[in-house]
Amino acid sequence: MTYTFRFQGEVYKVELEENDKQIKLEIDGKTVPVEFEKIEKNLYSIIYEGKSITLGVVKKGHNIQIFLNGDLYELESISERDKRKSSQIASGMQEIKSPMPSRVVKILKVQGDEVELDEGVAVVEAMKMESELKSPIKGEVKDVFVKEGDAIEAGTVLLVVSSE
Repeated sequence: MTYTFRFQGEVYKVELEENDKQIKLEIDGKTVPVEFEKIEKNLYSIIYEGKSITLGVVKKGHNIQIFLNGDLYELESISERDKRKSSQIASGMQEIKSPMPSRVVKILKVQGDEVELDEGVAVVEAMKMESELKSPIKGEVKDVFVKEGDAIEAGTVLLVVSSE
């Protein structure tokens, strides 16, 4: 089974092959054999390179928290859909569109503002829930086509961000 994770801004591909109480773990092409035993619901005992390690794993949606040797690590699982979306969006001009009929609550960036990857650019409200729309690229806001309070349809272009 193949999983993709984002950790500290880097994306890692992890392949797991499970046989009885051993896992062959391949991370970005490096194979690591790991023996494991489930202790409790989210707690595992693993043997890696001859050392016994207790590993805690808690999954909340796309976020995964791993407690290992007294340290907490936060990972984000990336679905196949997210991978396809991110591979298509690398640079250039990107339109930020409304995912559904909604109302513009707040414009967070104006024309000429610099934005980072995944930085919020606008907030919309639909069905009494607010959603922050984020930039798929690092760049500059080239155009803003709506104003706060506007009622918009699904697919309406709110802003254009350019990395050029």
